Amino acid sequence: MKLTILIFCFNEKPTILKAIEQAKAINIDKEIIVIDNCSTDGTKDILEALEKNASLKTVFHNKNMGVGYSVNEGISFAQGEYFYAPCADLEYKMEDVYKMMEKIQAEKLDAVFGSRLLEKKGTSRFKLIKERPYWLGSIIATFLINLFYGKDFTDIIATKLIKTDILKKLGCQATNQAFEFELVSRLCKKGYKIGEVSVWYKPRTHKEGKTIRAIDMFPALLAILRVKIFG
Repeated sequence: MKLTILIFCFNEKPTILKAIEQAKAINIDKEIIVIDNCSTDGTKDILEALEKNASLKTVFHNKNMGVGYSVNEGISFAQGEYFYAPCADLEYKMEDVYKMMEKIQAEKLDAVFGSRLLEKKGTSRFKLIKERPYWLGSIIATFLINLFYGKDFTDIIATKLIKTDILKKLGCQATNQAFEFELVSRLCKKGYKIGEVSVWYKPRTHKEGKTIRAIDMFPALLAILRVKIFG
């Protein structure tokens, strides 16, 4: 099997079906795993109705275990050669996995990071932050990763395609939003070969259900520092 697609969700009733449909439409030999983090808005009911679908593996949590816990659980189940974990909120285009797959195979890489800022590489970071203040967290985290590991990434937070066998032995421990940053830090510290491609991105607002807050950057930045200092 070439690809594992993990869709993790919490209260994504408006978009979960479309996310699953988009995943099914990916024309790559694949499996689809859906993990629900104790949704209370009707998402669980939708998934339970799909549970007998042989093309899906569905997992239900009795409480919200956190993003990192869900991704690690998905990794433990994964049988595909590559692992791809878009959120169910449709902020990213599922089909960007094609260009990520093309790059990871053509350049014999271990991982490919999707970037929301690659096409804005020459733009002043101060200008970007002025236009969209929420870029600040990504810019700071990306700066630290580049500084610590001699990289030239433009964005470390967007979607990623990674070899599954690497993820299974990487040992990430964060169960919350810090997982993403611990993952990137461990990949870089261990010297894996990583590429970057531009991906489509349309951010949701908090009214539309966006759950990331500015305060979430503190555990994320601590995760980067912890891996750098302690491994």
